[in-house]
Amino acid sequence: MKIINNPKREKIIDLVNKYVTNGGRVLEISCGEGNILARLKENGYLVRGTNYSAYANTAPGVDIDFGVNINKGLPYEDSSFDCVILCDIIEHFTDHIAAIKEVSRVAKTGGYAIILTPNTMKIDSRLHFLLTGFFKLKRAFVGFDVPAHMAFVFHNNPPHLPVFLYHLYSHYLEYREIEGAKYKIKAFILWLLFAPFILPFTYIKTHVLERNLKRRDASGGMLFKVLTSFQALCAEYWITVSKKVDPASRPTEIKTKLPSWVEKSGKE
Repeated sequence: MKIINNPKREKIIDLVNKYVTNGGRVLEISCGEGNILARLKENGYLVRGTNYSAYANTAPGVDIDFGVNINKGLPYEDSSFDCVILCDIIEHFTDHIAAIKEVSRVAKTGGYAIILTPNTMKIDSRLHFLLTGFFKLKRAFVGFDVPAHMAFVFHNNPPHLPVFLYHLYSHYLEYREIEGAKYKIKAFILWLLFAPFILPFTYIKTHVLERNLKRRDASGGMLFKVLTSFQALCAEYWITVSKKVDPASRPTEIKTKLPSWVEKSGKE
């Protein structure tokens, strides 16, 4: 099966081939018709998909579990998969943390999470927000007459990339790479105009102004590299690749100074 003129899917497939050993188990959450999984199966991977809604046409030979809501838990054992894919779906979820927690739970230590979403960090989206108060997304803003249980069909909840990377890290999914999919000519023009300003301001923010980032391990440098990357500034979609690490490998000491009210008062 060949996917034509779909740079998002092709990039996902390339990243799986790059990071995951052939024959590994791959799960795609909300896989739609299962086209990505069908290609990966042809490449020798063991694949499984989930969908919340029913699809009339699905790729033959791909096992898909229907009626699955990731925010209520995935129907799989811990450490079941070598790779978990979310392609164009995280922006529909109101609870990113619940979704990330489930992705981390079902991923094996040493496995990968590959997550693609519309890019609100690109330069024209930043300008659009400055002028209108709306990030530039791939779907119209939700109508106020839409019932709450149907609002998920809109792109209401695009991840804020720096915070999203923190949530991945806090659930033992450590950043490895950012990629982009689909570029427009205007993105190159905007990069030429604004990158000379974005790079120094982002450096000052991540290395000087943010006291919890500067001189504390490599988080400030990682965020600077990600936020000033051509992919984050210009791609229509960003894709993060993160690797599941052993929780026991993490230091337990918290060096960040927390506010005093975070401690329990002792009064019930």
